[in-house]
Amino acid sequence: MTPMAHSIQMGKISPRVKYLRELASIRITARQMLADARRGASKNFKIHNDKIKSAAEFVAHVTLDQYPDLEIPFHSRWRHFEISAENSESGNDHSPRNLAYELIGDPRRAVGAGARLDWLTRAWDLVMVSVLLDAGAGDLWTYRDQATGLAFRRSEGLGIASLRMFQSGMFSMDPSADPLRVDALRLSHLDPAELAAGFQITSENPMAGLEGRANLLRAFGEKLLRPDYEMDPLVRPGDLARVALDGSRNGVVAIPTLVSQLLIRFSSMWPGRTTLDGSAMGDVWAFHGAGMGSPAPNYVPFHKLTQWLTYSLAEPLIATGIQISGLDQLTGLPEYRNGGLLIDSGILELIDSKATAVAHRPDSELIVEWRGLAVALLDEIAEEVRIKLERPDLELAQILQGGTWAAGRRLAAEKRGVLAPPPLKIESDGTVF
Repeated sequence: MTPMAHSIQMGKISPRVKYLRELASIRITARQMLADARRGASKNFKIHNDKIKSAAEFVAHVTLDQYPDLEIPFHSRWRHFEISAENSESGNDHSPRNLAYELIGDPRRAVGAGARLDWLTRAWDLVMVSVLLDAGAGDLWTYRDQATGLAFRRSEGLGIASLRMFQSGMFSMDPSADPLRVDALRLSHLDPAELAAGFQITSENPMAGLEGRANLLRAFGEKLLRPDYEMDPLVRPGDLARVALDGSRNGVVAIPTLVSQLLIRFSSMWPGRTTLDGSAMGDVWAFHGAGMGSPAPNYVPFHKLTQWLTYSLAEPLIATGIQISGLDQLTGLPEYRNGGLLIDSGILELIDSKATAVAHRPDSELIVEWRGLAVALLDEIAEEVRIKLERPDLELAQILQGGTWAAGRRLAAEKRGVLAPPPLKIESDGTVF
């Protein structure tokens, strides 16, 4: 029996827990929340449907500005390992340099099943740790990369910093002989001080949520070594590439199956989250009235970081020529750039205008509803963008990259200045956004 098909104690997973871990439940619940808001049932937002087309036109404009040939890569962690063409030494080649591919090698050179699996294992090692470190860093933090002489902030800074930590061997049990790997045992004993040094954190360069990030990596290492249910322990996070390939059908990796495995294996590592029927739920939140008629009323699933991780795992699969299916079942990512686009473009109007003045917990009804509406409205914006660009074939992952995330950042900068904070303030613990 392959590891992907390994027996799981499904009797311990209740029907409503199983439902909330299905990708389809995210869209079903989000669309119900949007329908409720449209009929005036929301306590937090008014919906201005007439703003959707203009927001989509702005997204299409930003997409063409960034990708005039509409050759748009996926929205994934791999974009945050890139540096712009003007800073590269690539002569007439205007494509960005991807520092990660420069470090771990070109996947097209991984010839043969063994070489392909080795490359994928290393790529998944890097990107899984990097994604788990990718939560809001705050407005004051900057990473200065000695190798390029460039300074990076926010997601790009977190990406480059995590890449350099990986390069240094920080996550390897043998950093001298084999630095470019991640070992579960090493993660399980990671000291926050090591992360602080890797992120260049000082009193003058503070970062939000350092302790949360360190705790999350330690918990991640523990769950690899000692997983919940009857699942095989793994030495490295990248070993999940073997699990995915062994569980594929006719060589095609099903994205929903990959998400399911990630959620079953890792949901309990998220700190302080909802527990339902004895199962830790991860990025699932209580919201009165949501999901009515479903097996799990009053709960809203997002699984944002798991989906972000899955987008980021799909890219190296495709890069090595492996086929995938079901990518379109992933949703738009309910985070502050996409959510900010909806408020800044006028699609969403806060009923309480004073809500922008204070910070909100991730479990507050305001933030949960904001995220739910983002999932549903991103689908509607995406359809309008496809029409505007005359590209019905564009994947949601491309529209996010082209796209909604960049448009959200641009509008934030126009409205609130160069530091571009989101329109709603969120109390970050380093594990949600």
